[in-house]
Amino acid sequence: MPSDSNNNGPPPPNPVATAYESYVRDTPLITRYVLNSILISFFAGFFFSPAYLLANIPMFTIFKFQLYRVVTSPLICTDILSLFFAFMGFMNHGVKLEQSMGSSLFAVLFFTLTIATNVLFLIISILLWGLTNSDSYLVGASLGIWTVLLGIIAVECSEAPPETKRRLFFLEVPTLYYPLVLLALFSMFAGPRLPYFLGVAVGYAYGHGKLDRWKVKVETVRKWENRDQGGCLGGFVNRSGFVTLGMASGPNAWLTGSGGNDSGSSGGGPSPVRAPSDPGASTAPSFPSTGGRSLGDGSRGGGLLSRGAKVPKTHEERAALLERAAERRRQQQAEQERDPGV
Repeated sequence: MPSDSNNNGPPPPNPVATAYESYVRDTPLITRYVLNSILISFFAGFFFSPAYLLANIPMFTIFKFQLYRVVTSPLICTDILSLFFAFMGFMNHGVKLEQSMGSSLFAVLFFTLTIATNVLFLIISILLWGLTNSDSYLVGASLGIWTVLLGIIAVECSEAPPETKRRLFFLEVPTLYYPLVLLALFSMFAGPRLPYFLGVAVGYAYGHGKLDRWKVKVETVRKWENRDQGGCLGGFVNRSGFVTLGMASGPNAWLTGSGGNDSGSSGGGPSPVRAPSDPGASTAPSFPSTGGRSLGDGSRGGGLLSRGAKVPKTHEERAALLERAAERRRQQQAEQERDPGV
């Protein structure tokens, strides 16, 4: 007797393709580009050494004038453990920060911290080489995403209220000192590394306004994103996951689950990155005013918003929040149309 089991419906979806589509949909553009570069670097390591070609090594960067290494060094991953922690750390912090600031400002922050940290590393290495005449300082390498990620965490923590705390596994740490505790933990397990210390120092300096001269004005970023005026980033605006300044959600990026997911959304699936935001919360993209996300704490109440804004608990509360945000945006657009000079 013929069986009709194969004709009852479409074939089951490919789980790999489904996971990739979810990753593309829920991960902002710059964060996705960084993680993709790290993944490519890891697999390329089976055939050649990306660190030899891309790491910030004073002998090559300065004496052979390979200045591109100052930018490419954080995109290197040398082993599976580093890959795991890179994805875990950057998915925790990169996604929320990019949704909060917008893709353009997040890219500026990422490369500002990268360049400042690597330039300091080169200066200190050359000084130590000149003082000790030891060639080991010329072949030392600055590489890996955590050099920049520690700086990003330091920026975020330096702008949080001083009374807030974060949970590091089972310890509660004052938010201001959270990057230092992470740095001590890394040094204890992997040994002290100069790029990590410099990354945290540069992050604190950026967060406390010492690098304001290198920050880009919001008006300049709007021109970059303006396709009609031929902005340099106009070609990226319509790409999946690009968060424009108008779509940046500010501190409200920390009010929902990781990656913009909403557990009460219809269908049970993750909501897209470009969800309605609350433009009335801040006139410019900013870091969270609470303790931010903690490492090793999966609960939303303990680490993500341990002390600060009230988290909407039900689907109705979240829907009301998004509706108010959409209404404020419509009012803001109407005011701009009435007064184009604003």
